[in-house]
Amino acid sequence: MFFKKKKILSIDELNAYRVAYGKPIEKKELFISLGVPFAVAFFYIFILFYYWWLGLIAGVVAMGYAYAFIVPQQVKRVYEDNAFREKNNFVNNMTQILTNNDKTVLQALKTVTDRSHGEFKEDLLKLQANIVGGNNQDIQNSFQCLSEKYESDVIFSLYVEQLTTLVIEGRNNIETLKDIKTYHNEIKKRQEKFFIQKQQKERDFKFMCKVGVIFIGAISFSFGFKQFIDGYAHNPIGWIVSSVYLLMLAKIYNTFLQRMGDDSIMEVKI
Repeated sequence: MFFKKKKILSIDELNAYRVAYGKPIEKKELFISLGVPFAVAFFYIFILFYYWWLGLIAGVVAMGYAYAFIVPQQVKRVYEDNAFREKNNFVNNMTQILTNNDKTVLQALKTVTDRSHGEFKEDLLKLQANIVGGNNQDIQNSFQCLSEKYESDVIFSLYVEQLTTLVIEGRNNIETLKDIKTYHNEIKKRQEKFFIQKQQKERDFKFMCKVGVIFIGAISFSFGFKQFIDGYAHNPIGWIVSSVYLLMLAKIYNTFLQRMGDDSIMEVKI
């Protein structure tokens, strides 16, 4: 997947993943995604150094960082969340249909495909086309291709493996499918709880940044703007202190962003 590639992606490349389960990135959305980091960086630098040109440079750097890391991460999380929901619906619907012994995997697959959406639906359509009239090796290769595409979701891969066995060997393994379905639903619950915790951490980080701004503003008012600018903002000591503070804040934010983008709970290990 493109998220693992060490390169800066173009808008077209990002849109290729956005349209998999939705609409392409709109100009307004991109403007906000790049404009907010620019405004925050400009404001922070300006109130610390009171040089507009320095704030402008920081704003441009922040925009570049947002384009290279923040926007792709947002696209990644939306893409993977939608893909996981589709896989979860697939597991639940297939299991429900296959509890009826009169239904074959191919019949169930056709029904579930009609209920699916986006890129995952295209994957299922391709799977159907490859297994209809195919020999056992074709069937195994087709299911394996689907499993490998979503290999980070180990539970889903196990489910696909059981479907392969059911088609090729004709075993009645519905109880195993039910167990795997239960595991996948449990992962979904844990994932939702995990996302709620992340949202709280995001609010905490924003609050910490607001406290920093308020603290700087309070110092400015207490000393007076002229004295603050001459004695701190335009003073070498102030440059050093502010630079250290900004470096620490940048490091904290970068670590925070990496953790926010790490949805490793989806990569369940058995």
